[in-house]
Amino acid sequence: MPVARTRSVLSGMRVKEAMRRQIISLDGTTSIWTGIGRLIKYKADALLVMDAEGKPAGIVSKTDMAAAYYAGMPSETPLEAVMAGPLHTCFIDDGLEHALDMMSSNGIHQLFVVGADAGRFEGMLNYGDILGLVFQICRNCRKNRLRQSAAGVGDYHSSESTISEVMTSAVLTCKVTDDLYRVMDSLSACRMSAILVTDESSRPAGVISKTNLIVAWHRGVSPDAEAAAVMSKPVISCDRNETINQALARMLLGDMGRIFVHAGDPGTIVGVLSLSDAANHRSGTCRACVSSRMVN
Repeated sequence: MPVARTRSVLSGMRVKEAMRRQIISLDGTTSIWTGIGRLIKYKADALLVMDAEGKPAGIVSKTDMAAAYYAGMPSETPLEAVMAGPLHTCFIDDGLEHALDMMSSNGIHQLFVVGADAGRFEGMLNYGDILGLVFQICRNCRKNRLRQSAAGVGDYHSSESTISEVMTSAVLTCKVTDDLYRVMDSLSACRMSAILVTDESSRPAGVISKTNLIVAWHRGVSPDAEAAAVMSKPVISCDRNETINQALARMLLGDMGRIFVHAGDPGTIVGVLSLSDAANHRSGTCRACVSSRMVN
């Protein structure tokens, strides 16, 4: 009797297929100010901190830097004072599903990749790397194209998962007049990476991410400044009925860690879709990836 097996687009894929080779590292005595400059220059999410012997000692993420800004620490503070550890690693030949499970269960957004030499890192892996690979595969998926063709022109996206199925409904917000202390307090309490800034009419006015916060610190902006002074605008959003594939295209091409979701009117934000939400969905963008296969 045939047996149904569920297959994910990540099945059989290895870390080495998605990881990035570039690792941004600095000595632990280097200042946070210099570290922020390096993150901005390379559009990285975290720095690898090295000890006096040149060995990996810890990691400093944008979250760590935003927390130091909130705490009022001088930007000359050495990275080793705010670094976190231990380092989470995976092997270069580990399955991508295993790596994804590690990130999800540990509440982290990146893994350092170890090769044959356990004392040497070969690269880094994050949600964006995984989804970049998934996006390319799904675009060229023959099974997906066949299912779309069978669905007909009027139902072109019927086989794809929609944003509403995966998005997070809770949206963190603040007012344009709120100070950055309040913004950082909200982000920390809710463990979110970005906050939606609304105007006097409660309509979307901008977004403040942890990147915006550390850039503000690097430029000498006081935490007493209003949200309007550092927010990014306009608010980029997509409709909840669009496919995950469409949302991923915008996020990956726009180098965004998340995208807000509206319901018809862009002025009505009803959710947010993050790279981690999409990655943990596992099917990538199409139900063809999780459809059952009949085997003997």
